[in-house]
Amino acid sequence: MRSIRILSAAVCSGALLVGPVAAPESASAKQPPSATVITRWSAIGLRTLFVERSTPIPTSTLFLGFMSLAVHDAVTTASKGIVRRGHASADAAAAVAAHDVLAEYFPASTANLDADLAVDIDAISSSPAKTRGIDIGHQSAAEMIASRVGDGRDAPILYTKAPVVGIWRPTPPTNTAMLVPWLGFVKPLLLDSATQIQPDGPDGLTSADYAADFNEVKLMGSLNNSGRSPAQTDTALFYNFNSVMQMQEALIDLVTRHPMDIVSASRRFAQVNASVADAVITCWRLKFDVGRWRPITAIHQAAADGNPATALDPSWASLFDTPPYPEYVSGHASVTNAFTQSLRLAFGSNTTDLNVYSGVTGTTRHYTSLDALSEDAFNARIWLGIHFRDAMEDAVFVGERAATIVDRRLR
Repeated sequence: MRSIRILSAAVCSGALLVGPVAAPESASAKQPPSATVITRWSAIGLRTLFVERSTPIPTSTLFLGFMSLAVHDAVTTASKGIVRRGHASADAAAAVAAHDVLAEYFPASTANLDADLAVDIDAISSSPAKTRGIDIGHQSAAEMIASRVGDGRDAPILYTKAPVVGIWRPTPPTNTAMLVPWLGFVKPLLLDSATQIQPDGPDGLTSADYAADFNEVKLMGSLNNSGRSPAQTDTALFYNFNSVMQMQEALIDLVTRHPMDIVSASRRFAQVNASVADAVITCWRLKFDVGRWRPITAIHQAAADGNPATALDPSWASLFDTPPYPEYVSGHASVTNAFTQSLRLAFGSNTTDLNVYSGVTGTTRHYTSLDALSEDAFNARIWLGIHFRDAMEDAVFVGERAATIVDRRLR
């Protein structure tokens, strides 16, 4: 638990996290290497993304996915005897693959990444296996990087939908344009396309379901005179933290407290991070294509929605400022449910032992049920006043479906 608090605090303070040194690997050891190098470089990835650079949370999923898939490829290659010339160090392969991917996309962090890699490589005794592991790591990273050239990142795409009734437009107080609109056009990591997963779409503005969702968020997500209990407000604030960091740190902590071999650990992280990345790509395409308005806009302009069961309130404000992108579907729920479904599939159970930390509340919650985690995070976005229930439900579908497809396709 201490490592989780240190990293989250580092993000808030700008401090540099240096993780634990990877354990040396013996070329003659009969037991497979531990997961230490996997958890260490996952923490280094978070540091690179969020401490050394303010990477937007949605796009951070891409780079964690790239890194984890390259590491998994390197580890499986080194561990399964694919190399014809003999044993290869899986620890060396994993560290080099992670280093090379992060250095490619975050060159300003190269000096720190080089220092991190030197610690791990120096801890492994010199041998042909070490050399082969290093070569495998370089190759796996190079293949991943080459596969992502021209994948749509940073494409000059703008959100240009006219702000008619029901359609998103920048929201107060910042009235900022849509964040990273190109993300929904990026080539997925393991899905066929950004439109492969298709939920049923948002409820019609004149429907009873829309009115029910409208009135729920209007009451429960209001900054003032809300229907929330203190416990519900605490849950809303708890999950108003960086969702990618929350879930990644929870996985690092889980694998640290429940040791597994390096092959199993590399697959867990690849499975989670590829699922989350593809769920977010899918989510962002839906945000761009559907362009549903946010609750604050809907409540301020309810007189125009044609629904007699909704009422405008021009002074209504949400508990938390609305993020700068359309409402449908929820990005947070896409992340959270890709994560929880990945763990269900990986461990074959809804039962878990997760510690989740929030840098907003400074508290940790322990979960023994993945459903309970998903439910808390789900309700939190409504209680913050930034999502309708329908967008949360359909994001659960997106996240779980992405994780199921990734689980089938990940070798």
